[in-house]
Amino acid sequence: MKNQQFDMFPFPDFASVPETDRASLAGLSSDEIRAWTLRKSEEYRLLSYTMLSLHNAAAPIHTLPPELLVKIFGQTWKDWRSVHLTSVCRRWRSVYLSTPQFWAAAVSGLTFFYYDGTVMAGREDVRPVTAALLERSCPCLIKAKIMGPDELHPLSSLPVELSVHSYRISSLQLYVDGRLLHDLPRLLEKSTPALETLDIYGGDEDAQLGRFDLTSLPRFSELNLPHLHEVFISPAEFFPLFTARSLRRVKLSESHYDPDVMSPDPRVLLRALRNCPNIETLQFSDYAIPYEWPVPGDVAVVHLPLLKELGIFDTSDTSVCAMLNAISVPLTALIYAAGEDIQSLADLIPCHLFRSRPFDRVALCIHDECSCEMKCFADDSHQVWKLQLDGHCSLGDVLLRDYFQGMHVTHLEVLDETFHSYGTSWRDSTCTVEDWAVPLQAFPHLTSFTVCGGTGPSFVLPALAQCTTTADAPSTQLPCPALQNLVLCWAIENTHEPTNLPEGCDTVTYASRDAEEHIRWRCSTLQPVFEQRALKGAPSLKTLIFWEYETMRHRPWLDDAMKDGRVRIPSTCRDDSSSACLARLRGVVGGPVVYGGYLLGKTSDDW
Repeated sequence: MKNQQFDMFPFPDFASVPETDRASLAGLSSDEIRAWTLRKSEEYRLLSYTMLSLHNAAAPIHTLPPELLVKIFGQTWKDWRSVHLTSVCRRWRSVYLSTPQFWAAAVSGLTFFYYDGTVMAGREDVRPVTAALLERSCPCLIKAKIMGPDELHPLSSLPVELSVHSYRISSLQLYVDGRLLHDLPRLLEKSTPALETLDIYGGDEDAQLGRFDLTSLPRFSELNLPHLHEVFISPAEFFPLFTARSLRRVKLSESHYDPDVMSPDPRVLLRALRNCPNIETLQFSDYAIPYEWPVPGDVAVVHLPLLKELGIFDTSDTSVCAMLNAISVPLTALIYAAGEDIQSLADLIPCHLFRSRPFDRVALCIHDECSCEMKCFADDSHQVWKLQLDGHCSLGDVLLRDYFQGMHVTHLEVLDETFHSYGTSWRDSTCTVEDWAVPLQAFPHLTSFTVCGGTGPSFVLPALAQCTTTADAPSTQLPCPALQNLVLCWAIENTHEPTNLPEGCDTVTYASRDAEEHIRWRCSTLQPVFEQRALKGAPSLKTLIFWEYETMRHRPWLDDAMKDGRVRIPSTCRDDSSSACLARLRGVVGGPVVYGGYLLGKTSDDW
C-alpha cells in the first residue's frame, strides 16, 4: 500500500514530505496543491514558533518567578537602546510591560518644557510616547527635569503630560528665571506631595535673574512637603525660601552667569539654617558664602547637632573661619574645605581652628597639577578634615610645623605623584630634603610612616637622619623619634624611557630582571641613613618595607595595589632571610626588612 501511495505522489523529487501529507496531495489538481501547501506551511510556521517558544521557556532564566524578573528588569534601563530588551521574547515583553521601575527610569531621562508641555520643543509626535512612559511607570516615584517658561506661558502648572502624575514626583530639577519664583512655592505645595529632592538652577546665559526683594517672594509651607530631604539652590540667595525641618542635605551655589545676583546676607542665611536643625550634609560652593560677616558674637551660633559633613569650596581662610565661628560643627563631622590659588595651608584655614579638631592620622597626596589633598583621621579611621589646596604649594607649606606641633599624630602617609609634564624625568619642583626636614620635626609621636612616589622616598631618607637646628627653633633631636614602622614605595614612571631605575638597569628588561639588582641598589641608599640614626640614638624599627611599582600617570593609592596579587611579580619578593643585602640592613634597622616586590603598571585610580 505504501509503495502504491508513493507511486501516486506526483512530485517524486519531494520524497522527504511526510507520508501523511503525500497521501493528502495524491489526486489533487495544481491549484488545489498550491492552496493546500499554503495552508499547511502556515500551520507548520505557527508550530515552529510554538516549538521555539517551548525551547526558550526551558531556558534557566524562565524558571525564575515573575516577581524576581521584575526586580531584575527594573534595574536594566541605561538609555533608549534598553527598549530593545522588550523584544527578546514574549515573556520578557510581558514582564517588561508590567515593570514600572523600568519605565520610571526612562521617564527620569526626559526633559520637559513649560511652553508646550512636550519632551522636546516642536516635537508634537513625542507627546504620545511621553504619556505612555508615564502611564507604564505607575505607581513608582519618578524624577523630572523641567526647563523654564517663556513670556507667553508663565508658570501656573506643570507641563501637560507631567501634571497628571505630579503626585509621584520625588525628584525635581528646575532651570528657571525670575518669573518662576513667584509661583513656584504655591505650585510645589499643590502638586508635589511626594517631593524628596529639589534642585533649582537659576540664571543662565539667556535668562538673567537680576535683583529681588526676598521679603516680597512667597515661601512654601513645609507642612505640604513632609518628605523634602535634599535641596540644591543656585543662586544661594534664594535658599531661605525653601527651608524645612525635614531637610537632611543642603547644597548652595552661586550663579555663574549673573553678576547682579549677590551673595546671601549672612544674618538671613544663618536664620534660614536655624530652620533646618536636622541637616546632615551642608555644602557651600562657587562662592556661595557671604562676602562680609558680622563681628563674631554679633549673631547667635547655629547649632546643627546631626551634621556629618560641612563642605566649603572655592574660598579663603576668612570664609572658612567665618563659617566655623557661625556654625557649631560636631567634632565627629567631616569638614571639607577647598580653595584656589592657595600657597599654603595657612591661606585656607587658621591654625587655631585646624588644631581644635584632634586627629592622629594624616594622609597627604601631592598631585601632578600643582595641588594637594590632605585627609586627617581621628582614631585612625574616622575622617574629620579633608583639605584641598589648588596652588603651587611646597611640602613645608602644607605640613606647617606650627599646625601639627602638639597634635598627637601617629600615622603619616604621603603620596607624591608629581611627574614631569613632558619627557622622561621627574619634575624639577618635586620636594627636596629641606622640604622634608623641617615639617617632620612636628611629628614626635609618629610610629608609622609611608612615603610613595618617584623622589619622595629618596628625599625623606636623609631627612630622617638630619637634626634641624635653626636660630628660631634649635633642635638636636632626630625627627620622628618614636618611629616603629616605615614603608617606602618608589614609583617607576612607565614611559618609553622609564625613570627612577637602579643604576645601570636595562630600560627594556627592567621589570623582568632579577630583583637582587634592585634590592642591592636600594639598600646602598638605605644603609647609611639607618647607620646615622643608630649613631644618634634613634630606637630600632619594628619593620622596614620597601618596594617598587610602575605608574601610568594615574593616582595609585598603593594599599589597593598591594591587595591585588595579580599586579605583583611574585619572584621579586624577598626578606632578610633570603637576601644578603636585606640581612645586612636588618643589622642597623633592628627589625625585619622586606622587599615587597615589583608591581606592574596596574594601579588604582582612587585616593
